[in-house]
Amino acid sequence: MKKFGLLFFALGSLISTAFAAPVLMEGIAAIVDGKPIMRSEFLNNLYHFQETPEGSAMSEEQQKQYVLDKLIEEKVLLSRIDRDSIVVSDAEIDQRVTAHLTQLAASQNVNLATLEKAIRSQLGVSMAQYRDQLAKQIRSHVEVQRVRQRHVGMVSPTKKEVDAFYKAFKDSLPRQYNCVQLSHIQLKIEPDSAIVDSVKRVAEALVDSLNFGVKFELLAKNHSQDSSAAKGGDLGYFRRGLLDPAFERTLDQLKNGQYASTPVKTDRGWHIVRVIGRKEDGVRSAHILLRTIPTSADSARVLRLADSLRATIKTKDDFAAAAKKFSIDKSSNFAGGLLGWFQKNEMEPAYVDPVANLEVGEVSEPVEIDGSYHLFRLDDSRQIREFTLEEDYGKIEAMAANHLENEKLNALLKKWREEVHIEIRMTE
Repeated sequence: MKKFGLLFFALGSLISTAFAAPVLMEGIAAIVDGKPIMRSEFLNNLYHFQETPEGSAMSEEQQKQYVLDKLIEEKVLLSRIDRDSIVVSDAEIDQRVTAHLTQLAASQNVNLATLEKAIRSQLGVSMAQYRDQLAKQIRSHVEVQRVRQRHVGMVSPTKKEVDAFYKAFKDSLPRQYNCVQLSHIQLKIEPDSAIVDSVKRVAEALVDSLNFGVKFELLAKNHSQDSSAAKGGDLGYFRRGLLDPAFERTLDQLKNGQYASTPVKTDRGWHIVRVIGRKEDGVRSAHILLRTIPTSADSARVLRLADSLRATIKTKDDFAAAAKKFSIDKSSNFAGGLLGWFQKNEMEPAYVDPVANLEVGEVSEPVEIDGSYHLFRLDDSRQIREFTLEEDYGKIEAMAANHLENEKLNALLKKWREEVHIEIRMTE
């Protein structure tokens, strides 16, 4: 039986391993291209690897060799940073640290002030010290990912490759426990056309002001309904594919410094778009956003539709037909609204309450989530299940892609290891 294991990085345990593992006498375990692997770093990662199923199946010597090899591979990857001129800004790292702490606080259902007290009392460090340690680990993680993206990229496995992966690793794929299969219908609360048209006229008036010489930054600060308003509408650099398609198509038509002569419509509202500058992997843009906000009447109209659909749905086929006709979720409507299988502890938080008390085959009351009404159907429920190609193709495809990417990366690592000086100093 083959074992399926993802590429192991010491950085994968960002929060949990930052301070929790025991630290013994310091020293240097190895030096890779002038970068030291500290003994404490090695022991911390060994301690946590030993707690994993993969680690527990190895002897102590095998565990040590595996962890040291992976730390060496990490340093080899990091040695590519200078060679590839990869730069990760302090601002990006600070933003990621803040987002991580915010998510951590939300997962514990506390605010940041309470989280800070817990960090100080349980870990014995200040929030500033914790942020600094976290920032170092996140920076290394981001840099490794940038190297990986540059040299490996994203692999899209063929169906034949997915089938072969599943056949090879079927017995070692993770199981799901206490899980449910869900379908949904998403009905977006759209503003009335009169609102959309009136906001567009305001946006067109602002374009006229630009044409008369009023500065873009001034109009953005005074009129934009976006957090970027304080920065004159500056959105910073974004790689292609990360912004709304209509927004990006407009950017493609503009030269540096130009703004669009007509407003652009997205789900958020009307945008006046401007290009600030370009570089090889992205464009720096600015915008003035005027939101199109639905009224209570718009919400009530969509709720009536949701109630009507729920009243007429009697079977799974009825639900699937309604999803194909009415749901705006393009990732699931073609499949009759099928979302797939979820472990209950991994479900989207907003999904938990609506489906908590459903029996198999039941449809939930309409629930509003992020500007849409949703109807959920509990299709199935199991205590234990294994992944199958028929029901979990998307997840298995992602696993196969990761496996193929790791194979490609491992081949590069083997080559790169021969190009750098590696000195093993650890003797015990």
